Amino acid sequence: MVKKKDKTSPYARNPYSIEDGIKYIIDKIGDEGLREATGKGYESYKKMSNPTHPGRNITVKDAVDLDTYCKQKGLGNPILDCYKTIIKKVETGKTVKTKEEIQKSLLQIIEEMGDVSSKTRDALQDGEIQDHEREPIAKEIKEVELLISDLKQKLDLGKKHDYKHRTGEKMSNRDEDGLKSE
Repeated sequence: MVKKKDKTSPYARNPYSIEDGIKYIIDKIGDEGLREATGKGYESYKKMSNPTHPGRNITVKDAVDLDTYCKQKGLGNPILDCYKTIIKKVETGKTVKTKEEIQKSLLQIIEEMGDVSSKTRDALQDGEIQDHEREPIAKEIKEVELLISDLKQKLDLGKKHDYKHRTGEKMSNRDEDGLKSE
């Protein structure tokens, strides 16, 4: 499978929105997989994954075809998962906090951290990060921050769990991290 790191990243998507599911599929199967599944390529789905694009709606047939293709490739049903999450949120009036959803959030964070690491490593190949290399890194970091925010909601972490450095208290490392505090 071809993984094409696309240009859909600049758009902030709500976690588990249909646009987020489409972006996930684009990242996983690339143009070749999209064409194999639906006959439509990257450009069509790039628009559908953009939450600000007015014609972003995906047909039910395309959604089913993409989920079927992903299921056959061992990638689950990304769009169906998004749809179920949206429905559960409407039914319960709050963020879905199932074990499966929390684990999926953790995996997405790890995957996005890999993207941050990859972009940063690529930028450092010449020994320093150039200005034009900072924006793609920042966009990847923003995606991680959005996913972490979603995870915090799922884990019911509110203000009482915010980081102590915001209150002026000095933070120290935990002994189990193997790092020394200053």
